[in-house]
Amino acid sequence: MKSIKSNLQEKIAFLKLRSGDSDAFAFFYDKYVKSIYRFIYIKVSTKQVAEDLTQDVFLKVWQHLVDKKNVRSFQAFIFRVARNTVVDHYRSSKQELPLDYMPESVEIVEELILSVDKNLDAELLLKDIAKLKSEYQEVLLLRYVEDMSIDDIAHVMAKNKNNIRVIIHRALSKLKTITKGK
Repeated sequence: MKSIKSNLQEKIAFLKLRSGDSDAFAFFYDKYVKSIYRFIYIKVSTKQVAEDLTQDVFLKVWQHLVDKKNVRSFQAFIFRVARNTVVDHYRSSKQELPLDYMPESVEIVEELILSVDKNLDAELLLKDIAKLKSEYQEVLLLRYVEDMSIDDIAHVMAKNKNNIRVIIHRALSKLKTITKGK
């Protein structure tokens, strides 16, 4: 969970950002660049493509804000842009979004593993997560790695809050079934 101080800093920076303050945008860039990169990398599994798409996301977000369009939650908004950017990437390259797009790199999902259980074997859990359908992988990443609220996840995934709760429950149940089946 976010600390009160962190939450207050983010709200102040967000107000400055809405008035066009480029330093506030730098604050959000520094705060979210690693998370957005990780989110994209998990979906594309190629470092160069992930770096390019991450830059595209921040350019799109900046343009959106320059155009004075409303944003309710910066975190939800930037992850929604990242998600749509990945989809656009696969559409433009005429590839299908792979069903199993978890990377082989253990480090990239280390935070998810630590949030589930510190005693789990990272590589085994990563393989188990890769067995989940992409929607389950995405919701687990957003909830447990990015520490997003149900409301924000609903915004990112363009679903209602009740659907997100059900998806999280099903993803965790399925993951539990897979890990206990060994």
